[in-house]
Amino acid sequence: MNKKKKRMSVLSVSLIASIVLSPMQFVQAAEVENTVFINEIESNDPVTDNDWIEIINTGNSDIDISGWFVTDDKGLERLTDSEEWRIADETVLKAGEILVIEHSDALNNLSLGKDDTASLYDSSNTLLDSYTYVGHAAGTYSRVPDGTGEFVDQESTKGALNIVEKQELPNHKLVINEINSQPDDWVEFINLGTEEMDLSGYEIRDNSDDHRWKFAEGTSLQAGALFVVEANSLGQVYDDQTDAFAEGSFEAAIGIGGGDSIRLYDKDGNLLDEYSWTEHASYQGDAALASFGRYPDGTGSFGLTKETKGLTNEWYNPQIVINEVESNDDETDWVEIYNVGTTTVDLSGWYLYDNDPVGHVADINPVADGTVLNPGEFYVFDGNKDFTFGLGKADQVTIFNKGGVSIAEYSWEVHANGVYARIPDGTGELVEFPTSTKGKANIVTNSVLLNEVQSNDPNDGPDWIELANPTGEVLDISGVIIKDSDDTHQYLIPNGTTIPAYGFLVLTDEIFGFGLGKNDSVRLFENDRLIASATWPEHTNPTWGLYPDVKGTEYRNTREETPGAPNKFEDIPEMIAWPGNGEVVIFDQEPTFLEDSSGLDFFKDQLYAVDNGTGKFWILDVSKNGELSFAKGFKDGKRVRFQKDADDAKAAGPDAEGITVDGNGFVYIASERDNNVKGVNFNMILQVDPLKEDNDLIALQQWDITDSLPVVSANMGIEAVEWVSNANVNGKLYDQNTNTVFDATNYPNAIASGVFFVALEDNGHVYAYVLNKDGSSLLIADIDAKIGGAMALDYDTYENVLWVVADNGYNNRSAKISFNGEQNPEIIHIIPASGVDVSANNEGFAIAEAIFTKDSQRPVYRFKDGEKSGSLSIGSITSDYKESVDDDNVEPITPQKSYDFKNYHTDKLVIHKPSVSITVDIASTINNGVVFTGEYAEFHGAGFVDKTITIKPKKAGAIIDFKGIEVQKVVISGTNVKEIRGSEKVTIEYDDGASAENIIFN
Repeated sequence: MNKKKKRMSVLSVSLIASIVLSPMQFVQAAEVENTVFINEIESNDPVTDNDWIEIINTGNSDIDISGWFVTDDKGLERLTDSEEWRIADETVLKAGEILVIEHSDALNNLSLGKDDTASLYDSSNTLLDSYTYVGHAAGTYSRVPDGTGEFVDQESTKGALNIVEKQELPNHKLVINEINSQPDDWVEFINLGTEEMDLSGYEIRDNSDDHRWKFAEGTSLQAGALFVVEANSLGQVYDDQTDAFAEGSFEAAIGIGGGDSIRLYDKDGNLLDEYSWTEHASYQGDAALASFGRYPDGTGSFGLTKETKGLTNEWYNPQIVINEVESNDDETDWVEIYNVGTTTVDLSGWYLYDNDPVGHVADINPVADGTVLNPGEFYVFDGNKDFTFGLGKADQVTIFNKGGVSIAEYSWEVHANGVYARIPDGTGELVEFPTSTKGKANIVTNSVLLNEVQSNDPNDGPDWIELANPTGEVLDISGVIIKDSDDTHQYLIPNGTTIPAYGFLVLTDEIFGFGLGKNDSVRLFENDRLIASATWPEHTNPTWGLYPDVKGTEYRNTREETPGAPNKFEDIPEMIAWPGNGEVVIFDQEPTFLEDSSGLDFFKDQLYAVDNGTGKFWILDVSKNGELSFAKGFKDGKRVRFQKDADDAKAAGPDAEGITVDGNGFVYIASERDNNVKGVNFNMILQVDPLKEDNDLIALQQWDITDSLPVVSANMGIEAVEWVSNANVNGKLYDQNTNTVFDATNYPNAIASGVFFVALEDNGHVYAYVLNKDGSSLLIADIDAKIGGAMALDYDTYENVLWVVADNGYNNRSAKISFNGEQNPEIIHIIPASGVDVSANNEGFAIAEAIFTKDSQRPVYRFKDGEKSGSLSIGSITSDYKESVDDDNVEPITPQKSYDFKNYHTDKLVIHKPSVSITVDIASTINNGVVFTGEYAEFHGAGFVDKTITIKPKKAGAIIDFKGIEVQKVVISGTNVKEIRGSEKVTIEYDDGASAENIIFN
C-alpha cells in the first residue's frame, strides 16, 4: 500500500488554494525546539525542470512558518536581491504535515545548482536546517526515514513517504564464490537467496563436459550460507562409458588444473555460473596463499583472494593501475588501465565514473562478461563504448569492479597538453605527455614530426628538411639524429634547439652536411630508436610532404614547396589567416548555460544555442551594440523531445548537437542519438515551434537520416544542421541526384523553402538534404570540406558562403565553401583567430548578420562543450557592410525586430525591444493602446486609426517613424525622443517634460 504523508504544497512559492486555515491554536517557531526539517531536495527535475524542496513538521504541535524562506549556498546573500524562496504570511504547518516549496519563473528567484546547499531559515533569519550535496541526485536527496534519517539518493517521492524500495531477492540463488586448485582442490558456493535451498542434483563441471559431479541427494544450504565441496566430498560421479551417475568423491570426477574452469549447472542442466583461469592462483609465488574468489562475496567479480575456505573472502587488491588518460584532444575521451601483476584479472562488470557518479549513474556500460586482462596487457575504457559522459578540464576517474569496490583512481586540475601517461608503464608517475599511445606501451619519444623534404630544388637551391612541432608548447629537439638512407650520413641536432608551438624548423644541407638524392630517405632517431622516416621515389616533386600537413599519416608529392609553412596539396584547400581581429571575449563569466553546450545559429537579431545533454535550447536577443540578453521565456531554455516521448516526460530525449532556424522562424535540432540509448547512433532532424509557451516542445516533424549516412559509432554522428534558403542555392549547389545545379522546383514536397545541411563528425563531410512534408528526406550533396572532423555549420548570407568548423580535434580550424555550380565547390581553410583557444572543445559557431557590423567588424560566436562557465565566446570577422544614407540626410534605419499583428486582441501592448517595426491590422483590438520604450520604432498598418500610441523611451536619442499612417493619438512622454518622422496624420500630445521644440520632425 502506498502510504501518503499528510501534505501541503507551495507551488511557485505560494500555497495551494485548497489549504484552509482554521481558527486553531499553534505555536511560534521560537517557542519550542525546532521540529521542522528539510525532507527532500530536487535540483534537476527531469519532468518540470523546476527545482523544489520539501519540509516536514516532525513535532506534535502546529508551527506558524510565516515568512520562513529557503536559500542555496549563498545563504543570506540571496535576501539582497529578493531571490530567496519565501513562504507566505499566515502559513501554518500542522504536526506531521509537509510543505513543498519551488522555484518561481515569475519571481525570478534562485535555482539550485549541481553542487549546492539547501538551507531553511525562519522569519528572523535563523538557520534551522541545511543539506549540502555534490552533484545532482539521480532521483532526489531524501531523508530516510522521513524527517530524522540521513539523506539518500532515491526515486522522487514528492508528496509521498521517502520509503527505500529494497530490491526483491530471489528465494534461491547459488553461485560459485571461491576456487582453489593448489595445493588442494576445493570449490566454495554461496546461497544468495532468501530461503534454504535444496542442492540435490546441482552439478559441477570443469572445462570438460565429461568431468561431472553432482551434489548428493538431501544436500541443502541455508540462505546466505557457504558450502565447500572438497576433494573427498561424496556425491554422484558421471561415467561417460555408461552415460550414468554413480556414487563417488569430487576428486574422482574432477581434478582442478592450472589452466581450467569450474562451471555450475542446476538440476535441469542450465548453466548458472562459471569461472576460468590460465594458471594456478598464487601470491608472491606461493600457491598456498591464494585462491580465485569473488569480492565482495557472491556479488563481486573474481580476482586473486586469500585462501578463506568456508569464511568471508579477503582479496588481494588487483594490481591494476590507471596508465593513461585522454580528456580533451582525441575523438573520444578514454582511460587506459594496465595489469602490472602476475595474475590474470577478470574485468567482467567493471566500470568507470568521473567526479559525478550520481549524475552519471545511467551513463556507464559495464565491461562485458568474460573479459579478462592478462599480466602486462592494456584495457581501454573508451567514451561511447564504456561510458557516455565526457571527462572535464578538472576531473577525476575511478575504476570500480563488479561489486562496486574502487580499484584505481586519478584526478587532474587541467586538461593535459596531450595525455596523462605513466612513464614507464605501470610504475611511473602519471605525467603530461604530448603523444597518446592508446592501448599500447607509453614509450617516451620526441613529438617532432618530419613534415617536408626537398631533394631537387628547381632553382638549384639547397636540399632541406622541414621539422614540425604538433604541440601547443615549445618543443626541445636537442639530441635527435637525422640520417638519410646511408647510416654514415648523420647529423646530431645541437643542444638548445627548439621549435615554437605549432611551428616549423627548416634545416638545409649546408647545416646537416649531406645531400638528398633519388630514391632516398630521411630518418629521425632518438636514443638509437627510429621515431620518424620518409622515403620517396625518384626526386621529390616539388617536395615530399606529410599528408595532410602535420596531422597526416602518409607522405605525398606536394603542390608547391612551403618551407617553414603548412604543406599544400592538390586536393587540400589553401590555408589562410583568420579574416578579422584576434580578440575573443567571454560572455558567460558566471554559470549561465549547462555543461553540454553545442550548436549555435544567428537569425533575425537573435542568437540560438542548444545543449546536447538535455535537449534544451535558448534564444538570446542581440542589440546593435553587441549586448546579449535572454529572450522572453528563454532564460531557463526550452526542451525538445522526440514524438515517441510525448507521454513520457522522464525520457532523456535527443542528443541535440546542432540548431538552425528557417525563414519562418521554426527551429530545427540535429540529434546524433537518443539519450535513452546512448550506445546507438541515431541521426535525426527535429522541427519545433519556439513560440509555443510550453517549456517542453514535442517535435512537430522528424526526419530520420541515419540510413543515408555512413555507419559510425554512437557519438560520431551529425553534429550540426544549417538551413539555407533556396535563393542561396538555386543554380549554385550541385545536385548529385540530377547531376546538375540545384533547382527547387524539382522538389515540390519540400518544406521550408530551403536545403538543410548537416555535418558528420566522423569524416568531416557535409551532407545536403531536402526534407519532405511526409517525413521522408533526400540526400542531394556530399561535400568533403577536408578539415577532418566537422562540428559546426553556419551560412553567412552576406558573403554567401557556408562555414564548416572543427573543434579541438583539428585545432578549431574552419572551411569556407562557396557554391559555384560545379561538382567541386570552392573551399578555403582558415586558421582560427589568435584569441581562440585551439585546445577548447568548441562545438558551436555562428556569425552575426551584416547589420551588426561595427568598426568594420561583426561578431562571431563560439560555444564550448564541457564547461559550466566560459562556454560562449565572442570574436569578430572583418566586414565591409555600411548602412546607406539618403540624399536628404535622413538616415534610414533597419529595425532589428519585426512584429506583424493580425486579428490580435489584447488589453495593452507593451514593447521594450530597442529597435522594432510594428504592424497592426484593422481587425486587431488593443483596448488601452500601445506603449513603446525602446530606441527606434516604425509603425505600419491601418490598425492604429482608433488606437493610442505612448512613446516613453528609456534612453535619450530615440527616433520614431510613423510612416505616414493615421493614428488616433500619440503621447510623447519624457525628454528622450530626438526625432519623429512621417507624422503627417498623427495628433501628438506631450507630457512629463516632453516638448515639440526639442524634437526634430522629418
